[in-house]
Amino acid sequence: MSECTEVYAYEIQPDNVEEFLTVKDQLISEARTLPGLIASATWRSNSQDNLFIDRMTWASADDATRGLELFQGLATSARFMSLMAGPPKVGGRFTMIAGS
Repeated sequence: MSECTEVYAYEIQPDNVEEFLTVKDQLISEARTLPGLIASATWRSNSQDNLFIDRMTWASADDATRGLELFQGLATSARFMSLMAGPPKVGGRFTMIAGS
C-alpha cells in the first residue's frame, strides 16, 4: 500500500477565528493518536483571515478511511466543526503528480 494524502480547504466563521486557533491546537494533539496518521499540517490564508487548509498524510487509503471515522469521535471534533462557516470548499484525497 502507498501513502494517502487528504486536503481540505474550509472557512471558519469570522467571529470564531480566535477560538478556532485554540481548538485547532487541541484537535491536532488528539489527531496524532489516530492510527496510520503520518503527518498533519494546517495553513492559514494570507489574504482571507478565516480561510484554512489542512493536509493529512496517512500510511494507506484504509487508514485514511478509518481515520475519518475515528476523527468524528475525538473530544474536540464537534466543537471544531461548529466553528466552520459551512462544509469544506474543497476536500478529499489527492495524488501528487509533480514536485516534492
